[in-house]
Amino acid sequence: MLIDISSVRKSDGSSLRIDSSVDISEYAPEFSNVRAEGEIRNTSGIISIYLHISGVYGSVCDRCGKDAVLPIEADIDTVFEDEGSKDDSVTFTDGRIDLDKTVCDALVLAVPMQILCREDCPGVEGDGYEIIYGEN
Repeated sequence: MLIDISSVRKSDGSSLRIDSSVDISEYAPEFSNVRAEGEIRNTSGIISIYLHISGVYGSVCDRCGKDAVLPIEADIDTVFEDEGSKDDSVTFTDGRIDLDKTVCDALVLAVPMQILCREDCPGVEGDGYEIIYGEN
């Protein structure tokens, strides 16, 4: 979804409200139900964007190997200049923001290092498997 911010850039004090579902399946098919809410604002000629992003991340549990589904949230809070954004994660070209890529980048960075199906996942040993160490 490309958002044209040229009208916001032209008028001091203007803003553009964003409240939309975002399809990032082209970039990250493991995410679903992605939503971006926020605002793009011109304050004294400075263009800023604030977005709260939420989505669902589907993966595999790192402990037991079963399906894991995690809610993921992220925020984007940055300022634009004529040549682009000070935040490399914001895709800004020709007066337009590529919201799909920006949202995808923010969500991917918010995915935890360890994916668990639940906090107290016992792993494969808890599923009746016995791991024997030191046998040849």
